[in-house]
Amino acid sequence: MLIDDEPGVLRALSLLLRAFGYSVEAFSSPTEAIDYLRSPNSIELVLSDLRMPELSGEEVLRQIRAEFGPLPVIIMSGHATDGDIVRLKSAGLSAFVPKPFTPAQLTAAIASADTSKAA
Repeated sequence: MLIDDEPGVLRALSLLLRAFGYSVEAFSSPTEAIDYLRSPNSIELVLSDLRMPELSGEEVLRQIRAEFGPLPVIIMSGHATDGDIVRLKSAGLSAFVPKPFTPAQLTAAIASADTSKAA
């Protein structure tokens, strides 16, 4: 699952992830994404922007931890502070990806988060 409120970023990341062979459910609305998670689906990982107007990535992470337990969550941001990252990690963040990032950095974070799910 991919969540980002910026349409261009959402479209570009969707194309990139699909090019790497991932199946992508993309949402510009964090609340719609959470609602989708409540329905029967096969989501294995959530990749979310940190700064969004409706719900922040931190709020998405906390809601996922409360409702869905160990589902891997990766947060990406170009504006995160060290304090943000510490808070996210204490809330159960699987990985953090600073923007801008390379495709290799993104896929490494996904592989790392997927591996930590099994641990």
